[in-house]
This record gives sequence, C-alpha cells and structure tokens, in this order.
Amino acid sequence: MLFQLLKRLFHADASQKELPAPREEAIVVSHSPASGGRKASDLYFDTMAQMQEAISKHDYKRAASLARDDLRHVAGFVRESLRDFGSFGISSIPALQQGGTMLALAGDDAGLAEMKKVVASIPELDPWITAVEQHLQDRWLFPAIEQAVAANPRCLQTDIKQLIGATDGAHIANLISYLEKGGKIVRIKEGQNYRLVLAGSNEAPVRVPKRLVSSHRTDSKAPPLYKIDVSSLRYVPLPRAPMRWEEAQSSRERGKTPDANDLFDLRDSDWRVTSVDKMPSADRPDSAFRRMYSVDSGLLMIDDLGRAEGFGPIEAAAIRYDRSGRLVAKAGFSHKLFHLGVHTLGHGIIAMSSDCVVHAYDDGLQPLFETALIEAPEIQALRNRFDIPQVELFKHLCCVALSRDNGRYLFTAVDEAWCIGSKGIGLWGVKLPMEEGWKRISTPSTKIATSVEIQSALSLMGLSLPVTPEDLKGRYRELAMKLHPDHNPSDPSADDRMKALNAAAEVLTGIDRSALPAYTGATFVKELDRKELTIHGLKFALTFSYQQSELYASDRIYAASFAARSDSVYLAGRTGRIVLVNEKGEGVRVYDLGAVPSKIMDTGEYLYILTDTRVYVLRDDSLCALVDMFNSGNLLIADSGFGLLESKRFRWFRKNGVYLGSIVSKDPIRRVYWSPGGMVVETRQRRATIDGVPPWWD
Repeated sequence: MLFQLLKRLFHADASQKELPAPREEAIVVSHSPASGGRKASDLYFDTMAQMQEAISKHDYKRAASLARDDLRHVAGFVRESLRDFGSFGISSIPALQQGGTMLALAGDDAGLAEMKKVVASIPELDPWITAVEQHLQDRWLFPAIEQAVAANPRCLQTDIKQLIGATDGAHIANLISYLEKGGKIVRIKEGQNYRLVLAGSNEAPVRVPKRLVSSHRTDSKAPPLYKIDVSSLRYVPLPRAPMRWEEAQSSRERGKTPDANDLFDLRDSDWRVTSVDKMPSADRPDSAFRRMYSVDSGLLMIDDLGRAEGFGPIEAAAIRYDRSGRLVAKAGFSHKLFHLGVHTLGHGIIAMSSDCVVHAYDDGLQPLFETALIEAPEIQALRNRFDIPQVELFKHLCCVALSRDNGRYLFTAVDEAWCIGSKGIGLWGVKLPMEEGWKRISTPSTKIATSVEIQSALSLMGLSLPVTPEDLKGRYRELAMKLHPDHNPSDPSADDRMKALNAAAEVLTGIDRSALPAYTGATFVKELDRKELTIHGLKFALTFSYQQSELYASDRIYAASFAARSDSVYLAGRTGRIVLVNEKGEGVRVYDLGAVPSKIMDTGEYLYILTDTRVYVLRDDSLCALVDMFNSGNLLIADSGFGLLESKRFRWFRKNGVYLGSIVSKDPIRRVYWSPGGMVVETRQRRATIDGVPPWWD
C-alpha cells in the first residue's frame, strides 16, 4: 500500500495521458519459480532494499549479486508503471546506479553487459545510459587504482588521478572510498590528504583490535517506568517555531547575513576592531573541529569525523579552551562520537558510539566511565517489545546527557528516557505519551478456535502455554523465514506448509492472516485529511489516513539535557513538546513550541531553546525574547550573555535577549572566545580582536 501511495504522489496524473506503446522487448520479464506470481515492482523493491542493506554493511559481493538479480525485475517495474499510471516518472533507480557500481567493483562483466542491454531496450531508461557507461569505465578504473597503489605504495590520494590518466578527481576519490570500505585499500591520514597502501601489505598499519566494553550496571532490573501525563502538568505555550522551508522568501532575504565590506565588519554597535592578525599555521583553528559548545570552564570543540591533524589514527577528537581562549586539554578517541551531550554549566562530556556504547569524560577529557547500553535491562526490554535487531538498535537511541556534577547520566530509547547513576544504579524511567492523533487499531480475525485447535496450533509452532506475544512474534518470523515459498522454490509443499503456519498464527494471535506478515504488535492509525463530497445529492466523507506500528507512532525523544543546578531533565519529543521532569522522574511542566530543538540550555536564571530557525529565551516560564535565524546557527552561553554564531556572522546579546551588536566576516568563522583584550573572532587564517563588548565572564 505504501508503494502504491508513493507512486501516486510522485507520478504525473495518468487520467489525462494515453498509454504509450513501448517496444515489446522492453517489457519482457523473465519469471522464476521463486517469484510466486508476485508483481515485478514488488520484487524490484524487495531486492533493491536487500541490495542497499548489503551496501550499508560493506558486503559488496552480496550487493553485486543482488544488483544483478534486480535487473530481472526492472523491465517489469517499468511496464507496470506505464500500465497503471501512463508514465514513468521515477528519478532514481538504485539497481542502475549503486548496483552498477557494485557490479564494476566485483568485476562482473556479464552483469554490466546485461545492464547495458536492459537500459538500451527500454526508452524510459534513456536517462540512465550515461550512468551505465560510467559503470563500464569504473570496471577498469577500480583495478587501475589498485595497480597504481601497488606500484606506488604510500602515494597521495590526490596523485592517483595522474597515475591512472583520469580527469575527474572527485569521482576517483569516490571509487577509492569504495575500495577502502571493501577492504582492498587502506587510507592513512596525513594532514588534509591521505596516503594509500594495499590492505594486507607491509606498509598497511596494524589496526588495533576493537576493545570490548561491557555494562557498568550493578543492578539487574530496570527502575520503574512512569508514563508522563501531559494534561496534568503546567502548560507553557510558545509561538510556533517555523521549519526552515516554511519561511517566506522575503523573510529569508531580510534575515540573510549581510556581506562584509572588509575582512571583519562591525554592525549595530559602537564596538571597534583593535587588531586583525594573520595567524601562524600552528595557531590556526583546525576546521575538522566543526562542533562547538560553551561550557562552564570555557569552550569545547569536537571533531566528530576523525579528521583532526596531529592525533594519529583516530575516529574522533576533542579540544577544550579555558575562558581566556587558552588550550588546556585535548584528546583523540578510537570510537566515533555520536549523540553528544554537553552541559552548559557542566564539567564533562558524554557521547555514544555507533555500537551503542556510552562514553563519558571529565573536564580534562579523561574517561569517567563507559557502558554498553545493549546490555542494559531497559534496552533488552525495549528490543523484545519491538523486536529490534541489534544492528538497528543505534537508530532508536537518540540522546545522551550528563548532569552538571557528572553524578548522573541519561539515555533515551524511542519515547523512553532513563536516568542512571554514574556508579551503575538505575534511578528512574519516564515515557512520553503517544503523539496526538494516533488511534490504536487491530486487524482482528473472524476465526474462533476450539481449545483442541489452539493446542494443535501451539504444537505446529513448537510452543506451549504459557506463551507471550514476544514468543509468538519471534517464532512466527523464524518459521516464516524457513517455510516461505520464495526461500523454497523447489519444494512443492512449501505453499501448503506456509498456509498451515499462517492458520496456526491466526488462531494464537487473533490477528487476521493477511496482516500477519507485518505483525509487530500494536498498530496505530492517524487521520491525515478528511474531505466531504456530494455526489448525485448524496454526501460522502472521504478519509485519508496513515497506518504505523507503535515503534514509529510514538513521540520519539530527539533532544534531552539536565537542568542548571539540579538533577531535573528536559525531554523534547518530535511533536515539539519539551517536558521537564524533576530529579525523581516526576513531570513538572511542558513547553510547546511545535518543533524539535537542537539544544536546550538552562543556566538557572534563563532557559535557552535553540531550533533550526529560532532562539527562545525564557525566565520563570515567561518568554523574554525571540531571536530568528535563517541559516541555522550555534548558541554559545557565557555569564553575561549569549552569542549566536552563523557561518559568517556572530551576534551578541545580553542574557535576557537584548541585542548588542554583531561582527560579520568575509570568511567562515571557526572560533569565538573572550580574552583579556576583548572578544576574539577567528577565521581559518585571521584573528580579530574587538573592544567594547561587555565581558563574557564574571
């Protein structure tokens, strides 16, 4: 159903078009026993999804095999689109794009030849002729790159283009990336470039084995989970924050950063630039540190991609400056830093790596603790409830936060938040209410079974009473994978065995067998629109709705932080509601701004909420100021005020939101801080000192 909806959304209106007559050879589809009579478009999308999953796991051999399989369904996919909608308006066909790259990497000449034949035979695929020609070139560029690296070990990546006689350096870099992820080439960071060696050669660096991290939890059970009742809390409505695409063009023009007339221009103030210096290379800010946070001790900068210079082979890095802009701590990390949590008044940092391990560090960037969330009892319960595979768990853990004194930390999973003591004791858990508008539904079966039939169904599925919904879900999926006719094309009894399994599952779950393949527990529906129609004097109501599982209908938590000087916590769901809970996990109030914030910063005196387009300044639940942005920005907090940093502009405000002035630069601003001589603004090569700005720090 979702596929049909997407096709209707993205295809032109077929009702006014005459169905074209494509060449006969363009619509011939080879059928196999495994197809089971399914539509070519369904087979195409199923195989495409498997191919993309294999690519994401860097299993390029399997991805190439799936790409070749998907070619069998492309012609049928085109034919069905023409038949159903009168046109073929698809702008992306991964089987011909990513799939072609996989075939070239695998050296599958026959697969590439088949792809060229398919595209040439179908007029609607003419836009992909150039892509296929590039794949045919890539078939020889991949081994040429490997041969060049073998003949010139430790050559620079930028030299490869010349070594193999290519012209497009960006494309060659992309191919090198595939070779690296496929385990054929190793890139060694050197400044802003890479040196290349063959994997397994004597020149290749020895990779340090990944260190296994276990859970630091000392309790075996999760603390109580409380559901927040938003209707019982103090409600603080705020002007709705617009999305970036909702601003009118005229508004964007008014908010556009003005062009600088000089290297550094001052606007709307009586400040003055006292000096502009070209910095020595050693002092220049490294652009790899692209994420900036204000902390109680000064400024923290994060390289979350592992590109910083001078740290050796790393996955990420951090540096901290004191309140005068002096470097006081730096560290490289062997793991990525995702879902960062930095407390405005705190003395530490917390982050989660892609393997769902939480790492916490103190003000000196020394380890405080680390713990594997996958072993936490709260996460184990969540995975069982929603049947989340381990490889997909990272997608559902969105936030981590650290308290001001580093004594507590927080992590969120879907719509739940859990507060844990740094020593490993669970303190409380809360769950946000379901997003408004969703209604729980079910697809009930009309079949009523006797106790004998129920016992027979249990026996067929290898289960016995008592049985949980999780037992049923897991066993049904396990057996379906084994028995499905698509996986047993040579077994004539596969259809009957699958029908028997569906009948047994229908008896035990009470769910109609047509809904069983998507059975993941409770299902929810949300009404999107309702139209009142009158036809021949009769009135009809046409309802457009959207159906989703509970996992995706929940008000997922996308931002979280601890309060200023207490252990209260702010939790922001995707509905735009920010719920404040106290140190016991009890709801206190809810702020409603209609957009998910990127930062929530509490100083005790003021609360600052940053979205993509706006800064909210609140005090005692009163809205003090609104500051609009039109190019996103970063919020930096100090004792006397706050700054809003955009690419080439830094605006400074009193802590109550009163605007004081701004500085505009010709080049992107890399770092801003306070020094005894005034405010300092640095671009990649130059440093400006500005006098007249009120001191940042008491």
